[in-house]
Amino acid sequence: MFAFLAVVFAGSFVFLGVGSGGSALTDFLNGNIHLFGGGGGPSAESVQKKVAKDPTNPALRLQLAQLLSKDSRYEESIAAYNKYLEMKPRNQTALQELGTVYANRVTQMQNQIQNPPTPPLSNLENVKTIPSNTVLGTALDALLPAALNITSLQQGESAQLQKQLDKVVEQHVDVYKRIAALTPGDSTAFLAAADAAGKDGNLVLQTSLYKQFLTKYPGDPLTPDIKTQIKKLEQQINSPQTSGSTAPTG
Repeated sequence: MFAFLAVVFAGSFVFLGVGSGGSALTDFLNGNIHLFGGGGGPSAESVQKKVAKDPTNPALRLQLAQLLSKDSRYEESIAAYNKYLEMKPRNQTALQELGTVYANRVTQMQNQIQNPPTPPLSNLENVKTIPSNTVLGTALDALLPAALNITSLQQGESAQLQKQLDKVVEQHVDVYKRIAALTPGDSTAFLAAADAAGKDGNLVLQTSLYKQFLTKYPGDPLTPDIKTQIKKLEQQINSPQTSGSTAPTG
């Protein structure tokens, strides 16, 4: 038993950095070392506290944006990246990361549109303060708007989400326009904006960007392919089965 305690005692000195000038004790107290696992770096919340104390530190801003994205908190991550890019507007790596976050946010919103949650207002249908089999209850039921049901409310919610999604898609594309502006001689950088619009399902915007590409880079080797792609997109947009700006690219 005494031998065991001696080993534990000696090991604790090594772990806590006693006599070695290490900072293990400080790291442990700050939550950077976990005795029973669960490590893996700082949390978004811990970095948020650091940012609050040092708001002009770009490294902390970038770390926060990355952690929020890792947690699928895409709206917050986008805001954090934009704060960072106010400080470092020419950081193309951060812009590329922001583009990825926007792509994830678009997918997230598209899933919400396809599967909207049950609206809280739909529960009002079931609130019956006066029985329906009474004269007053029958009269009140007749006054209840027919649109107040789960399906119609979800449709309204989906329509609102679609408007928000259209804005997010434009913001996503704008990220790649910013990258292209930093490298005006690189035609592929501008094509990335059109590609983003297509992946997001906005064929009208994608077509518009392709046409801008032809104006900006008339002698580009990809010009014939882009013209062919424009014709295909316009046919798809004008197809009766296609809804226009939000049509899938296939």
